[in-house]
Amino acid sequence: MLDVRKLILLREVAARGSIAAAAQAQHLTRSAVSQQLTALEAEVGRPLLNRTGRRAVLTAEGRLLVRHAERIVGQLEAAEAELRAEEGIVTGELRLGVPLHEGPALLVPAAIRLRTRHPRLRITLHGVSAAEGREQVRLGELDAALAARYTQVPEPLHESLHEEGLLTDQVRLALVPDHPLATGASARPLTDFARLPWLLNRASAIGQLALQLCAEAGFVPDVVSDIADMQAVLALVAAGWGVALVPDLTPDRPDHPVVRIALLGREPVRRTTVVVRAGSRYSPAIAAFLPLLREAAADLQATRAQHDGPERTLDS
Repeated sequence: MLDVRKLILLREVAARGSIAAAAQAQHLTRSAVSQQLTALEAEVGRPLLNRTGRRAVLTAEGRLLVRHAERIVGQLEAAEAELRAEEGIVTGELRLGVPLHEGPALLVPAAIRLRTRHPRLRITLHGVSAAEGREQVRLGELDAALAARYTQVPEPLHESLHEEGLLTDQVRLALVPDHPLATGASARPLTDFARLPWLLNRASAIGQLALQLCAEAGFVPDVVSDIADMQAVLALVAAGWGVALVPDLTPDRPDHPVVRIALLGREPVRRTTVVVRAGSRYSPAIAAFLPLLREAAADLQATRAQHDGPERTLDS
């Protein structure tokens, strides 16, 4: 029978791209990981890795074993969750990934309620970017994280993860208030902004959304900044550096006013989600946390609807 611990090391190499990175993540030496993988290859009787320089690329057999390793890890975690659920006590540690700027307004109230109800549970908060949260949950570095999806930018979900929607908000175009296009119509076609400089990060989901919408509108944006941090982007917009797509739930920066304009004929939407491992979904801590997170999302949605009126109502 194959050694599960060695399969997990192979999975780490696949996720992190090198034996050295996998060793660091598992708090092992590079040579120890290399020896374990060599032993696994001997057990299988086939090469599982192509070692080229500092990178390690899986062979077809290696990828097959990693797929099985993902399922095995999920099943083991589900078994542990079921055993803990029978104890009826919420203890241990819950590691939550919180996106900067927007995450605290949704996740922290839920975490406070959870800590009040289950004082024996240790809750730790960790800053994550929207792009990192899912992978950190999958690899066991976090137990849950907030993430985002955009309607026009489909992203596949890994089979080992469970993701559910919490709320949605509209994506609008942010513009400096004294610009001529900032006055008049409440909504404008995207082509009105084709000749303006754009702030977008091509590697981010919202950057991909902007590129896709611009392509559909028939122009290529003049990108003058690839900064991904949305608060920095809003500061640059307020300074007149360019325009950017910004979700409604991203708060304005104090003393950096911008105007947010709906796109005529298009309604790009961001969906805020929570991601957990499928195997841990019914563990006591996650099972206690998710309902409270849904409550916090409903409260935030109601507050936003009351503050912004019918034009900016959120739909869960």
